[in-house]
Amino acid sequence: MIRPATYRTRFVILAFVVIVYFNYVISPEFGNGGSSSELNRPGSSPSELGIFNGGETGQKEEEGPRYGNPIQFDFKGSGRGAGDSKRAHEIKETMSRTFWKYRLGAWGSDEIMPISGNGKTTRNGWAATIVDTLTTTAMMGLEEEFKLVRDSQGQSDNELNFTLGIDFSKAEDLVDPFETTIRYLGAIISTVELIDNGVVRRRLVSEQERNALVAKALELADKLAPGFDSPSGMIWPRINFSTNRGCREDGREVGLHNHPTIGPARAGTNWLENKVLSKLTGNDIYGENATRAWKKLVWNEYTEDWPGLAQSKLGWRARLVRELPNVLGTDIVGCLLIPTVANDRYYEYLIKAQILAPKDRYANVYREKWVKAVESTVKHLGQWSTPGRGRQKGNLFLAQWKNGLLVNEMGHLACFAGGNFILGGKYLGRKDFVQFGLDVVDGCHETYVSAITRIGPELFAWTPADKRIVPVLQPEHDGQREQKSNAGFWVTNARYLLRPETVESYFYAYRATGNQMYQEWAWDAYKAYMKATEVEFGYASVKDVTLPEGGGLTDEAESFWGGTSIISLPSPIFLPFRHPSRIFPPRPPSISPHVWSSPVNPYSSFSP
Repeated sequence: MIRPATYRTRFVILAFVVIVYFNYVISPEFGNGGSSSELNRPGSSPSELGIFNGGETGQKEEEGPRYGNPIQFDFKGSGRGAGDSKRAHEIKETMSRTFWKYRLGAWGSDEIMPISGNGKTTRNGWAATIVDTLTTTAMMGLEEEFKLVRDSQGQSDNELNFTLGIDFSKAEDLVDPFETTIRYLGAIISTVELIDNGVVRRRLVSEQERNALVAKALELADKLAPGFDSPSGMIWPRINFSTNRGCREDGREVGLHNHPTIGPARAGTNWLENKVLSKLTGNDIYGENATRAWKKLVWNEYTEDWPGLAQSKLGWRARLVRELPNVLGTDIVGCLLIPTVANDRYYEYLIKAQILAPKDRYANVYREKWVKAVESTVKHLGQWSTPGRGRQKGNLFLAQWKNGLLVNEMGHLACFAGGNFILGGKYLGRKDFVQFGLDVVDGCHETYVSAITRIGPELFAWTPADKRIVPVLQPEHDGQREQKSNAGFWVTNARYLLRPETVESYFYAYRATGNQMYQEWAWDAYKAYMKATEVEFGYASVKDVTLPEGGGLTDEAESFWGGTSIISLPSPIFLPFRHPSRIFPPRPPSISPHVWSSPVNPYSSFSP
């Protein structure tokens, strides 16, 4: 791999607030290191990138559904608006409170412990909360928090200037390239996009500051570059910033029988960020490295029993003992789990790659890979539950394939999938995908409204309505049996970790259908979050959503609360309420010409 020549845990509640905020406020119109391997040379051909075997280019356009269809509901044509300024303002105030409480108790720390007010280092000491919420404060118009705050000596003391002062050449502990890409690199790049699109007022950020942000993104990308320096091109599980080398999660050298493995998300959830960085800098190496990083998944040389769905653990296995320790082979190893589109953000990025860069030379390959993955998920993993008391039908949930067993359990994390099915289904004109996604969203909503706190649990299980399926999991005690009888499912992990995925899907459902029911669902979730999680220094994780008052709180809050949850709320929460025309002017904003990354960072679609 050739390294470039030039150079968040987001608070879930914040992300939620942003999503809800956008649901109400934003109208729908808003829409040096490394090897010298030729496989990573800028401008390499498809065969040089090592993507295709036997002369197969994968470039042939096959017959299939139309794509490029409008994703967002025609709010303007329907004669009604999509925003709700009053609710959006309330969510915006939640984000502001999150910022000021963090600034008071833990400014410069990765996270704040919301009960004690202490700072906590969890993401290498680069102030994940500050960087991860850059786009949140920008999209919400929180200009003071974003740029104007000054300390008692009159010095700039705000998110933008703090970010520009971060030294990414040093890191506390090994660096996780997955988290670093989506939370730090992605947030910085997206902020540049927001500046370029006029979301951030021109007078607020100078051209020099805008360019400094690009340079900061390049500085971090340069330090992440050794992560791509593996025999397979898949990114290493960790990177040692002191030695500028990729390594195992524990930092040990790779041995003969203990090859490093990664999940599909780590191999694939960096394509959007690196593709946009290539656009901003004119240097194709970033996008090419990301393309090579997921080629073992996209162009899988092994037979997929369920087309489109990959093995859960990927790694490198030595083909010949004499090649070690300097050279490792590139075989896929292990098959602990075949995840559904619901369980892995890699699948989400496939369709978003097509939407972000529809003229990319492999866009059609990514699109068709996603279609196959969704079709396999619908066919093999979608399960209707037995109905709860007084109901005509059950809920649609997504099972998991683990160690040869079809496990009837789903998690809050997987609830993002409904929105992704809706997004891709609308874009491709696949009404069946859209309906499947809406049914998944409905099922996740039921896990919320069935809880006394009206917040969904971390994990839940169900009994399949299809009697031919023998469930792996059964209720283990009277409480779970009662939950199954009442709601059609039972809770297997009752925690709520400030996650945004369910509200994120409400956002897509609302913007795609125009049905204000999803706005109300987002608002109901927001009010439940505020009631259950608010403490002195912010918002804390809930111990048990099935108990009154949540069974108590834990002194933790990841940065994605402010970067994804509040934006999701503000995006999922804020976004459903924010008027679409308030984002990405002067074009009529919408979700169609823009792509939202996993942590709700927006990028503008483009033609490479």
